[in-house]
Amino acid sequence: MSNWPITVATRSSRTHGRRTLAKLLETAVAELDAHGYHGARMARIAKAAGVAHGTLYVYFSDKDDLLSALQLDVDAELRAALLAMPEIEPGPPGRASLAQWTAVVCGVFQRHGAVLQALAEALSGDEHSAAGRAALRSMRVTTGHIAARLRSACGESPDFDPDIAALCIFALIEGGNRAVFRGELTVDVGQVATELAGLIQRIAYPPRRAVEPQHARRGDRTR
Repeated sequence: MSNWPITVATRSSRTHGRRTLAKLLETAVAELDAHGYHGARMARIAKAAGVAHGTLYVYFSDKDDLLSALQLDVDAELRAALLAMPEIEPGPPGRASLAQWTAVVCGVFQRHGAVLQALAEALSGDEHSAAGRAALRSMRVTTGHIAARLRSACGESPDFDPDIAALCIFALIEGGNRAVFRGELTVDVGQVATELAGLIQRIAYPPRRAVEPQHARRGDRTR
């Protein structure tokens, strides 16, 4: 079964064409993983896939279009994972529920790390990138859901903006997983997921510092 069911189904109607397309997509991921978006070359992808250079352009108009094709399936999986975020509840059961969710989300980020990194590179280097803009639109949807979960847990407060907090949480999830994927952060991805769950819970339910009784503090000063 193809790892790119949406793209393969929408870009080719023939069995042979679908096999070729799936191979091109897999080869493109390997190229992005090795060279990044800006270093990737369409000619190398065609050669590694064993097809004529012109065959690649039967399916993709340029490198950004190829990245858009990859983004379609990656986004479907990532968006579904992020939108499955549970309600943020206090205590160990709430943290365990969040940890199950962050584990799934981190799994998607690691599985598609090369494509997600390429999307970030495309967006930073070309504001007109169709693939990058599609990724941004999807991010707005998923961070909106995270913000709704925060708002439900924290309520309305002039001192807390759930939309900004949701953006920060997304950035932590993305940045942490990117560092692990690149080998820059040598920790187990499961540990990253666990720590992220605890952090999200503490954002919604910050620990309260115990206040020492005033009479006890006066007693200490008289000793």
